[in-house]
Amino acid sequence: MDIGHIASARKQFAYYKLLGEKTFAQLSYEELFHQHNADTNSVATIVKHLWGNMRSRWTDFLTSDGEKAWRDREAEFDNDVRTREAMVALWEEGWGCLFTALDGLTDDDLGRIIHIRNEGHTVLEAINRQLAHYPYHVGQIVHIGKLLRATDWKSLSIPRGGSAAFNADKFSKPKHRGHFTDGVLTHAHTAPLLVEELRTAHAGLWTLVNALEPAKATAAEPGKWNALQHTVHIHQGVKAMANYLTLPKAVSAEKFGRMDRPSMTMDALKQKYSDRLAQGVVPPDRFTPAAVRAEDRDELITDGRTELERLIGALGAWSEEELDAFMCPHPAMGPLTAREMVMFTVLHAEHHTRSIVRITG
Repeated sequence: MDIGHIASARKQFAYYKLLGEKTFAQLSYEELFHQHNADTNSVATIVKHLWGNMRSRWTDFLTSDGEKAWRDREAEFDNDVRTREAMVALWEEGWGCLFTALDGLTDDDLGRIIHIRNEGHTVLEAINRQLAHYPYHVGQIVHIGKLLRATDWKSLSIPRGGSAAFNADKFSKPKHRGHFTDGVLTHAHTAPLLVEELRTAHAGLWTLVNALEPAKATAAEPGKWNALQHTVHIHQGVKAMANYLTLPKAVSAEKFGRMDRPSMTMDALKQKYSDRLAQGVVPPDRFTPAAVRAEDRDELITDGRTELERLIGALGAWSEEELDAFMCPHPAMGPLTAREMVMFTVLHAEHHTRSIVRITG
């Protein structure tokens, strides 16, 4: 393996993005916005600053100054991001801007000159500058996470006491060309990112359903599901996925088998789901929801939250490699990897949320 500087830098950026997401996944809503005192930043505020910097530095990277006239750096430190969903949206937008710019470069561009506040940098220097800046702030995010979670913190690197075993494994292999992110960055939709997307998709569903008037929540055309039945159906899928993820791996392998292909991207899975819906899908009886009374809505949503947290907790016991190696069959989508099935759980919630919007007007 011989990769150039741009490709190596991209892997390193992706690695630090992953560390941030692994931290987000361990923190509660309240902890994401915790501010130790007036002179320190919350995790959400650090994300907001990274977003502002990334948009400014990487938009029109080769052709305009990296400090854009439209950037309001001072406002990036206002602790005014209010929801996990808003924070994750800023995070993804910022990193997306960076990766789009990097993907448009080759190593032949490394000597070109770009400017940041009128100071000339080679492209190589500009990349290295941000490779120091972003990990600095991700390190702050991780440190805040460790302080807040204390003994509940799950190590993001070699856990204490594990160095000897880690080194023994590494030195047991012959010398070879590699990258320190090999085996860590396996798929764009890592488990921590999936946790955020699961929470965002289902929170949107529950907010919508909770706000419906009782009559709208239970109204449906003949032979069609109402909003509460759509919600039950989503919860049935979440429960089934949680049950799958809690199975011992040996049982999963024996019962369902393993996969011999890489997991699809989210876009590819979304297209496959769209194609399948266009063909017509009838869920099995066990996923056909019974009627729900409007007065039972609160209990329904509480049960759904419980099942989602059970799914997320079970997901934490799976490595990135295992998510791609194990089969999880779906009655309509066919054989999927475990990762694809978790991704589908996100798409499924989003699809039925749109259905509820459509039927409730």
